[in-house]
Amino acid sequence: MSAGERLGLRSLLRHVPAAVRRDYAATLLVQWFVLGTGLLLFHLVAQWGSVDGFAYYQIARGAVSTFQPALLLGLGLALQRYLPRTEHTTRRLARQVLCVEAAVVTAVGLIGVGAGTWMAGLLGLPGGRGAVAAVAVMLGGNCLCAVGLTALRGNHQVLDSNLVSGIALGLIPLIAFVSADAIEDFLIIQGAGAAAVGIWGALVVRRRPTTPAPDHEPNLRTLMAYGVRRMPGDVALPTLYTFPTFAVAVTMPGRPEAGYVGFTTSAVTLICSFFALLTPVLMPRLSRLFHRTGESPGVRQLLTALPVLAGALAVAPTAVIMVGAPALVRWFLGAEFAAAVPLLRLGVLAAIPLAMFYAARPTMDTLLEPKLVSRLLLACLALEMVVTAIGTVFLAPPRAAVLGLAASATALGIDAVGLAARAVRQPRP
Repeated sequence: MSAGERLGLRSLLRHVPAAVRRDYAATLLVQWFVLGTGLLLFHLVAQWGSVDGFAYYQIARGAVSTFQPALLLGLGLALQRYLPRTEHTTRRLARQVLCVEAAVVTAVGLIGVGAGTWMAGLLGLPGGRGAVAAVAVMLGGNCLCAVGLTALRGNHQVLDSNLVSGIALGLIPLIAFVSADAIEDFLIIQGAGAAAVGIWGALVVRRRPTTPAPDHEPNLRTLMAYGVRRMPGDVALPTLYTFPTFAVAVTMPGRPEAGYVGFTTSAVTLICSFFALLTPVLMPRLSRLFHRTGESPGVRQLLTALPVLAGALAVAPTAVIMVGAPALVRWFLGAEFAAAVPLLRLGVLAAIPLAMFYAARPTMDTLLEPKLVSRLLLACLALEMVVTAIGTVFLAPPRAAVLGLAASATALGIDAVGLAARAVRQPRP
């Protein structure tokens, strides 16, 4: 890189407002706490439940991650996209979405428990109906928490949103582990606590200052229309992470390899979390910026460069995990989990292109039609399934599943860079 290019990059970074840097840093600190709690729980559950209990926990986590976006109906991103454009309807919209979500999770939870035995078999989840009921409580609680969290983020209440995240996703799981006598109790306490904190978050959304001549404001129908079109992509993205675990759990029932694959995808999530936070910090600001005011050309240049920078930054933590995989597995899980090391080394490579996607996501979700992003994510999920199926013919199922994740992540990252560049070139409506 030439001196002129380095100067250009520094000039672009100066377009990042101090408030954005401050909010990102604060949100990142809370996210580190949440991730640290998650890593600690991996260790504690592995020691508590051994190999079988750890696999059970990973499958339950995967089920929650897979079904949560479908139950949210795309309303999480809709709140972050449209709430910054409101003045008079901010609180009402947040509470309406909370009521819609409460009705959805109640209905789906009752249906899931009613079909508990069948659902447990489908997911490869031991424990039958009782296990499905516990997962349903955790799933419902996480959905309600997500509504409160995204409403606060969309309304620029960074302190309140970080409180919700830190308490519901970091502190309560620790309390649940200490309080529980079984994994089912552990999941139920987490879900109930997350629901309570999420409801509080939605209720403390503040009214925004009004201007003399406000624009036409979005309503619940606007959010629902956007969310329904965006929901397929919201479902496909976490499924990229959870499909490998489920594929192994179904093809190798009762075996510990599903837990090994789940740990691998968790390592990828750990790296990508630094870049996934760009969406809650940037998307509400970009939505308001491109909706109401003019923007500097430097903003568009920075948004174009951001995915490539994210991919470059993700190389370092990926290399650290690849080199230190044996020590990481031994320290976090235990010596009996040594078979997870080769899977971890292969699967963690997916973090680099996924970091590029997450850095491009705020731009795409703000400026592009939701169907374009949804189609991209669905196509990459289909690619993962195809590569996994073909790979199983030649490789062991765990390695084939991890290879499918790496292939789909690569396609997603490359396409996201192109779509983000296309989005910033479009004239502002």
